[in-house]
Amino acid sequence: MANRFRRELGLVIAWLLFPLVPVVLEDVHYTVSIFAFDAATRAGPDPFVWSWLNWVLVLGPLLGYGFLAGATVRLPDVPAVPRRHMRNVLVRRAVWVGIGPWWGAVVCVGVFFALAQFQGFFPALQRWHPRLPTAWEGTAAGMVLSWTSVAFTWLFWIALAGFWAYGWLWPAASALARSARVGQWQATLIRGIVVAVAFVGSLFGSFWAATAVWRSYFFDARFVPLALLAVGLAVTSGCAARITYGDMRRRELFHAMLVAWVLGLALMWRWWSRSRGGHRPS
Repeated sequence: MANRFRRELGLVIAWLLFPLVPVVLEDVHYTVSIFAFDAATRAGPDPFVWSWLNWVLVLGPLLGYGFLAGATVRLPDVPAVPRRHMRNVLVRRAVWVGIGPWWGAVVCVGVFFALAQFQGFFPALQRWHPRLPTAWEGTAAGMVLSWTSVAFTWLFWIALAGFWAYGWLWPAASALARSARVGQWQATLIRGIVVAVAFVGSLFGSFWAATAVWRSYFFDARFVPLALLAVGLAVTSGCAARITYGDMRRRELFHAMLVAWVLGLALMWRWWSRSRGGHRPS
């Protein structure tokens, strides 16, 4: 009886806590990705005004979230060869779905805070980078170093952005490898792609449909009153653009829909992937 009570209590806690993890991670990832390139209100700009870089950064984890949710719903929850301690936790399907889509961002933030503990690292890096090309100014070696610095900078930021938004390809590859061992590779891949397309398509499609139906409401050209604008400017620390009622409403709508879609898929995955009749999904 005691074991059954603990098991049921654990299920209740899992149902309550598991959906919160992807919601928090996606909200933080979305906010940081938007603020890093387009300072705006906390809700961030809506898709109508996103740049191509915003689309690349924001779509990455959403596609990964949908793919991992669809790909893992019928997989065994543990690998064929059990791992020990922490490695056994990291190969769980719930970890792949709940953390995997934002795994690259989590690693980047962890590395950043780890490096920040070393005093002088960032000042030294800042001093080194801009002065390296000018140390040989006017010489052939200086031109080579300058081009090398520019190329290195571009490659660094491209790799960082790719890892930040598409680090989920690693757990996706692990999921496909496990499915191949149980003879479900093709079905897993197709299921992951279908869920990813349906998840992202329904989110953005519903947003466009809502703003099109109530166009006069979500494209109101009147400016936000000075009091609200002042608060918004204070929060965003320097955003000088004048925000209209329509802009604010669209941003609030998309942010609310984003949270609702992430929470909904987490709950659906939890329901679909549950053990049926005492058997693990195969």
